[in-house]
Amino acid sequence: MDETPVVVATAPNEPLAQLWASVLQEAGIRVLVRSVGPGIGGWGSAAMMEHDLLVLPADLDAARDLLDDDDPV
Repeated sequence: MDETPVVVATAPNEPLAQLWASVLQEAGIRVLVRSVGPGIGGWGSAAMMEHDLLVLPADLDAARDLLDDDDPV
């Protein structure tokens, strides 16, 4: 079974990504929030850059359902 995390959503900024992550965590879904910004060579804060939310493949459908119910967009 593949345990490589997959992207379930991309938030426009870190505060929103953390909010969505808390919804998933409250449902018992482990989630990783990762900046999609320019990386180590970028200047300034990554807080206002897009962030991916990653979950395990087994949790993907449940995570999508939760985020759709919460209307994350």
